[in-house]
Amino acid sequence: MYEQFFGLAEKPFNVTPDTRYLYPSPQHEGVISTLYYGISERKGFLLFTGEVGTGKTTSVRALLGKLGDTISTSLILNPFLSTVELLQSINSDFGCEAPGDSVKDQLDALNAFLLKNDRSNRSAVVIIDEAQNLSTQALEMARLLSNLETETHKLLQIILVGQPELEEKLAQKELRQLAQRIQIYCKLNPLDGPEVEKYIQYRIQRAGNNPVIAFEKAAVRELYKLSGGIPRIINTLCELSLLSAYAKETRVITRDIIQTAAKETPLHVYHS
Repeated sequence: MYEQFFGLAEKPFNVTPDTRYLYPSPQHEGVISTLYYGISERKGFLLFTGEVGTGKTTSVRALLGKLGDTISTSLILNPFLSTVELLQSINSDFGCEAPGDSVKDQLDALNAFLLKNDRSNRSAVVIIDEAQNLSTQALEMARLLSNLETETHKLLQIILVGQPELEEKLAQKELRQLAQRIQIYCKLNPLDGPEVEKYIQYRIQRAGNNPVIAFEKAAVRELYKLSGGIPRIINTLCELSLLSAYAKETRVITRDIIQTAAKETPLHVYHS
C-alpha cells in the first residue's frame, strides 16, 4: 500500500519470523553461535529463553539455516502434545516409522534411527518452541530422550525454547533431574535504546530499493518507551506509524505519529 511512497520493495515491519530481517545484534548473534556450539559439541540439553516478541523463533530459524546436511533436525512448534504425540512428531520430522503407536514403539524406532544416524557420522537435534507449555510428562519424556547415547556422546541434542516461565517450570522439584542436565543456557533480552534506532534502520534498509523514511530522535525514544525494546511491539507500532504517515503524505515519523499509533492499536502491552 505505502511501499512506493516510501521507496520500499516490501513492508519492513511484518511480525512473521523472516530470517532476512533478523537484526544482527551482538546478543542475537551470540545466542545463535552458542546454540550452534552446543549442537556441534553434542552437549545434550540446551535452554533458550526470552520474553514474548524478542525474536526467539526467528533466531531458531536462523540457527536451522546454519546447520549442515550432517545434522538431522526436528522442529516442534506445537507444545500441546501428549508424550506419544511428541515422539510421533519427532519421528515424523526425522522420517522414521514406528511399527505401532505405543511409547515403546516410538522410542525403539527413534533409537534405531539415531544409532544408524550416528554410524553415518551424523547427529540430530530436536528444537521445541514454546516449551513452557509442555506438560510435565512431556518434559520428563524429553529428559528420557537425553539418555539415548553411546559411551562417548549424546545421540540427540534437545533445545527447549520458551518464555521466562519455562525457567520457573524447570525449577519445580519434579523436574530437577531435567534441570540438572542443561549444559547450555541462553537468554534473549529486549533491545536497549540505541539498538532500537539501529533495529529500525536495519529493517528499512533490508526492505528498501531507495527508502526515504526518517524517524525523528524523539519518535525513536517514544518507540523505546512504549515497546520496552521488544522487537514485535516495535514492528507493530512502526507498521501503524508508516500507515499514518502515508495518509498524511509525510515521510517523517514524529513522536506524535508514534503516540497516535499506540492509541489506535488493540494491543495493551505497552510500557508506561
